[in-house]
Amino acid sequence: MSSWPFLFAAALAMWLLLKGPVAKTPLFVQQVCRIAIVFLAYCGFLYLLKWNPFWEWMLALGLENRNKAEGFLILISTLFWVIVTLRILLRGFRISDARAVALESPGPRRETTRQGLTLTDWILWYFSFHRK
Repeated sequence: MSSWPFLFAAALAMWLLLKGPVAKTPLFVQQVCRIAIVFLAYCGFLYLLKWNPFWEWMLALGLENRNKAEGFLILISTLFWVIVTLRILLRGFRISDARAVALESPGPRRETTRQGLTLTDWILWYFSFHRK
């Protein structure tokens, strides 16, 4: 059950591929790579939870019940995996030209207003009311 380092290494290798040669591929391929990264990291974490030296170290930190802690960590990691996977999948449904369209046709010009007091305002206030 000590295959968790290889799963984390595979996730790191997939991330390096995503930053390198896969960066110029279509969005679908990049999404598959991101999902693979999350899945490999999730599997690596689950295998880490089944590794006995990890729990010897955790019990030395003060955990009293391995079963409750392991169940809780599996639940949290599964929820995290599902949320991140759905975020990756749903991220591809955005309109890709929205920024280009927004930049080409700007709306009416808005005047910027100053918010808050500046150091100059404080200095002017001080010298106008505290002068002797």
